[in-house]
Amino acid sequence: MEFQLFYQITGVLVLAGLIAVVVSFLRQPSVIAFILTGLVVGPLGYMQMHHDTLDALGQIGIALLLFMVGLELDIKHMKRLGKTAVISGLVHMVFSCALGFFISLALGFSPVSAAYIAVALTFSSTIVVVKLLSEKKDAQSLYGRIAVGFLVVQDFAALGILLFLGGSSGHGDIFSSLPGWQYVVAAVAKVLIIILSLIYFSKKIFPRFINRFGQSDELLTIFSLAWALGLSAFMSLPAVGFSLEVGGFIAGLALANSQVHYEISARIKYLRDFFLILFFIVFGSKLVFGGVVSMLLPALLLSAFVLVVQPLIMMFVMGYLGYTPRTSFFVAVTTAQVSEFSFVVVALGSRLGVISDQVLGLVTLVGIITIAVSSYMILYTKPLYSALYGILKHFDFKHGAAEKQFKGEELKNHVILVGANRLASRFLHLLDKSREAIVIVDFDPNVVSRHEAQGFRSVCGDIADPYIQEQVCLNTSKLVISSVPDLDDNLTLINAIQNSGSEKKPKTIFLAQNDFESKYLYELGVDYVLSPHFISGMHLAKILEDKLFFKTLIKLKKGHLDAIL
Repeated sequence: MEFQLFYQITGVLVLAGLIAVVVSFLRQPSVIAFILTGLVVGPLGYMQMHHDTLDALGQIGIALLLFMVGLELDIKHMKRLGKTAVISGLVHMVFSCALGFFISLALGFSPVSAAYIAVALTFSSTIVVVKLLSEKKDAQSLYGRIAVGFLVVQDFAALGILLFLGGSSGHGDIFSSLPGWQYVVAAVAKVLIIILSLIYFSKKIFPRFINRFGQSDELLTIFSLAWALGLSAFMSLPAVGFSLEVGGFIAGLALANSQVHYEISARIKYLRDFFLILFFIVFGSKLVFGGVVSMLLPALLLSAFVLVVQPLIMMFVMGYLGYTPRTSFFVAVTTAQVSEFSFVVVALGSRLGVISDQVLGLVTLVGIITIAVSSYMILYTKPLYSALYGILKHFDFKHGAAEKQFKGEELKNHVILVGANRLASRFLHLLDKSREAIVIVDFDPNVVSRHEAQGFRSVCGDIADPYIQEQVCLNTSKLVISSVPDLDDNLTLINAIQNSGSEKKPKTIFLAQNDFESKYLYELGVDYVLSPHFISGMHLAKILEDKLFFKTLIKLKKGHLDAIL
């Protein structure tokens, strides 16, 4: 009997691992695998014997999740997000939450359930979006920076909601018997006491412990776990009246300014992931197949709201802020899924007894659908944008004023440099010395700002966007140099040049990653292809032919270091 829990956890984890392998081949986040594992084992009754134990282990994962969120929270980061991220994040949340609430009411849910559903559907997954942007290498692009910025704004708001829900969780606290305004005053005083205690502990007490435990990995780990789980347990006591989520978050916040908070995060991360796996498995097991049919229509309608309506809201917001349809659409697509915070919110509501298991299962089903579909939407945003361009161009309310640099200036016989990275920067100055009119196009705002400061005319955007092509006067240019490594972007640019309608096509120099791409680009009519391996070989051969070989190496080394430092 004593090994039954061991066998149960082992069996569930083995199944979760197998499903995770399949899900990874489909390029889906692992959270879907864990929820699907719960969906499989739940109806089989496999988890009923030790369900409470597994549920408790899952709550440890949630406490550690909020602990690490608080640990890595930088309040000063809000000042660095920028106006666009803050405005788009807040406006999108307000409209999405309001629409989600009224749609949930129309589907027959009670006001309380509708409020929980609306909040759960409002937030997008920072983890999923950042992972997919990194895969696409778009994290430093204009739309990537805006998307990550408004997701951080949403995370701050989600934490505020968790604090509110956690603070209203215990009606059996020591102040619950007080009437009206007295209870409000007492509750505010309780929060102030906690905040002041947090400040005192973080400045006076913890530095002494950290200095002593920081030299020992084991002591630092056990101290962090004891503090995180101990405060979570204390805050969730009926007499205190908060939730364990609030306790975990405050525990992390108390250590956020310590010198070893990154080290603590690194040590807790894998332990947190293990318990979170159990949380999502138990979470998925609560969606029984018997109720799927009754929830299917509401789940599909709410999924359509997340996948279609929420991106449309962001399109309107970005359009009115003056961004081009392409940037607006790329940002909007990142809103089309629910967040891990959504699951935490509804799980908290279920544990407090204010929403039913039906609502819990509904949000779970919407989460699976939206995360799965939006992952492909984010990965294949460019083809989607091309297919929908006829509709999306109507969202250009201010003619791209936020991204427009030239103010309608007409350019002729100029050079367009696409991708002003280190490779391109080496011949950029040579072109400048030759008095050529140069226009730089790059998707990284930092690169654009740097070259603008040097006096070059620059545009932040993707050359694959027809709007950007018009802005840099592609059809009247005499030379187009592309140093971007993405073959699809280069093919799109070649197609745009060939179909520009200009009698005299510009000369083209494109970058290729291998011999296959080089041959393919030449077949498409590119005048010269930059192949790093071929050029490196030629360069090395020329060095070896030099009679002053050793002196040449010293000179080349110095020039190389000057360029990269």
